[in-house]
Amino acid sequence: MTGAERRTGSGADQGRSVAVQPGAAQSSAAQPNAPISLPDLNADLGLGGVVADGSAERFLNRDGSFNVRRQHIGLQGVNLYGELLTVGWGRFFVLMGVAYLGLNAVFAAVYSALGSSALSEMPGAGLERFLACFFFSVQTFGTIGFGHVYPRTTAANLVVTAEAFVGLLGVALATGILFARFSRPSHRVLFSQVAVIAPFQGGTALMFRVTNGHRTQLIDLSAEVTLSRFEDLALHPVSGQNPISAQGQRVRRFYPLTLERSRVTFFPTSWTVVHPVNASSPLWKQTSETLAADDAELLVVLRATDDASQGQIHARSSYKVSEIIWNARFQPIHSKDPAGHLRVDVARLSHVEAVPVTPGEPPRQDEQHIFEPV
Repeated sequence: MTGAERRTGSGADQGRSVAVQPGAAQSSAAQPNAPISLPDLNADLGLGGVVADGSAERFLNRDGSFNVRRQHIGLQGVNLYGELLTVGWGRFFVLMGVAYLGLNAVFAAVYSALGSSALSEMPGAGLERFLACFFFSVQTFGTIGFGHVYPRTTAANLVVTAEAFVGLLGVALATGILFARFSRPSHRVLFSQVAVIAPFQGGTALMFRVTNGHRTQLIDLSAEVTLSRFEDLALHPVSGQNPISAQGQRVRRFYPLTLERSRVTFFPTSWTVVHPVNASSPLWKQTSETLAADDAELLVVLRATDDASQGQIHARSSYKVSEIIWNARFQPIHSKDPAGHLRVDVARLSHVEAVPVTPGEPPRQDEQHIFEPV
């Protein structure tokens, strides 16, 4: 939590919520071609030049997934273990059920093919015979053994031996995967639906808000924010390149944004991540129009340690220009109950209010440092 989230006084929560459309208001000073230092062209986040320059979609979806589809990788590209770890619980149990029923159906077909003398009390033929073989396979797979049906031939006993072995492996693998799913660190880091350009310490700053959606605690939280946008090579040429030959060429570049605080040790409430917009910022003298023309996108990566499992978790999200509200600030989400306990209203995580930007206006208390980093 930073100072951008607290407000003191009896009127702390009396600010009127207004409906502000993202990108509706904008900064008055617009100089899109202001000279800025070029980024490190190697710091492309691993996306590569083709993806970076050719993508017409957002790189990173709000849920942290990437807009990349791999093709023609064959069956070798299938990571069954990874898929079973990350698939949803409903689909996981459906897949386990289908595999279980499928294996028993295969062995039932084998028993049925051995003939009516392979098993005791075997029906003559047809569906009734297959069902009898299927339920015998289920008993064998689960080592139940009711005793009414048993193998009578050597071939049938060999099949029972093979199925018992497959059953042992299957139960062990299913148990291991289930345990790995439960023990795998998970998170529910909630990002505000919008980011804002808000007053901050006599200037402005880009802000977005995050909180922990689980009851377990996260510690040692760090944030990285990168601005991705297209630039005209003629205006921002690469070293050694002729600006004339680059006329009309646009490339996507990435600028790491310096944060007011990039790390917090404890994360019990919420955290407003703040990037001061000053002369050294890539957002200096930019407007929603210039950023939209450059197809700008803010890429966010959060890393933390889950206090319960002591495992590392990663959360990703992004903000397009249409999701950035100018001349607005987040409303307070903290309050105290009658016993004096601090409360966080997660439902208000994305609530903002319009605020005029007055140059030289002194920052209010919730825009200052109110505590030192732990």
